[in-house]
Amino acid sequence: MLLLAVPAPAQEKLGKASLPKSDSSVECSLGAADLDALNGSTAELVLQNGKRVADITLVKFVRGPNKDTVRTVIYRKLKTKKSRSFRADSLSKIIVAQKTYDLVPSGTRKSRLLVDVAEKNKVVTARLKAGRHRLWPILSAKQQAEAVQEHKDFLETVRTAFPGLSLRLYETKFFLFFTDMPAAHIAGYVAQLDNMNVELGKQFGVPQGENIWRGKAVFIVFVNQASFVHFESKFMKLDRAATNRKHGICHQSGNGNVIVACFRGDDPRLFAQVLVHETTHGYLHRFKSSARIPSWLNEGIAEWVSAVVVRSSRVPQKRQQEAVLRLKQTGVIGQSFFEKKIEAWHYGVASKIIDSLIKANPRAFGSWIVSIKEGIDWSEGLRRTFGITPGQLIQAYGRSIGLPMIRLQ
Repeated sequence: MLLLAVPAPAQEKLGKASLPKSDSSVECSLGAADLDALNGSTAELVLQNGKRVADITLVKFVRGPNKDTVRTVIYRKLKTKKSRSFRADSLSKIIVAQKTYDLVPSGTRKSRLLVDVAEKNKVVTARLKAGRHRLWPILSAKQQAEAVQEHKDFLETVRTAFPGLSLRLYETKFFLFFTDMPAAHIAGYVAQLDNMNVELGKQFGVPQGENIWRGKAVFIVFVNQASFVHFESKFMKLDRAATNRKHGICHQSGNGNVIVACFRGDDPRLFAQVLVHETTHGYLHRFKSSARIPSWLNEGIAEWVSAVVVRSSRVPQKRQQEAVLRLKQTGVIGQSFFEKKIEAWHYGVASKIIDSLIKANPRAFGSWIVSIKEGIDWSEGLRRTFGITPGQLIQAYGRSIGLPMIRLQ
């Protein structure tokens, strides 16, 4: 059910027509003739679940309503005559002669467009460079291993600063979890982080099992607040008074490193919510490029995924309710909502908007985030994917909570 009532002119665009109607608007996508030229090529298929099917011959692309789109990929294993097929929406990539093509959503539900990755990267790189950002480089296995060792060396330095704590390192496929918590308490929190990784990957089209982190994401988790504050002061040079008001912080570096520091405290459900929330900021930092997701959207996504993953916590829902109560008294969100950093009470507004947009059209939402990380201004990306302006978005939110006259200032 659509929770966010959108302006009448845009209601149709939040349904099946949310994505651009003209497939030519997708940069560096192949046309019908280009698709025909790939027939008969030796290729490798990469599925959405991360599995690969190598040494195949492309037989035919079954087209969607637009001849530039693909609904089904028909192929044969080498040296066999039997044809097989995959739905296009089950595939992530097709690799032909060391040239990679991404399969991206088109304007219809099951069809996909093939996008020339190398050409697209040239376009995106130039746009990001103009904004002083860059695509994150794809690291080799050796480079990833070196990054992990770099993280472990840092954690050993942290250990020496806390001689009285029994700090242990727990390593998973994507995470380095360094903590003085009892071993029996670790598994549940790591499982929630794994679920977060899966949920965000599904939303943004990251194949299952793909590591987006530089090395691995690093977690430094203390039982007590005093240890957390000391770590932030000594290693991150943050003011103790400011850190005392925080439960966790995500540190994002220009080289792509992500370190999440926090403390457990006495409320395991709140801690789990904070852990997933802060890690989401790191995921958004590492996804595709260094381009920044605006504060309101970043916090809204972090609240949304923490509510999906940590079902025992009601923190995001309570923040939504508190925001509504405040707005019923003032009717004003405040100009700062769309500026560099939102206010604390704005979290409830942002998460409600994000939840509603994702429920309205998850594919359009994913395309919007991808466009921002490819250097498109967030408001322009919103117009392209959902067909609405920021002002219309606020008006729709106001109507959804019974305040049609809500305003920014």
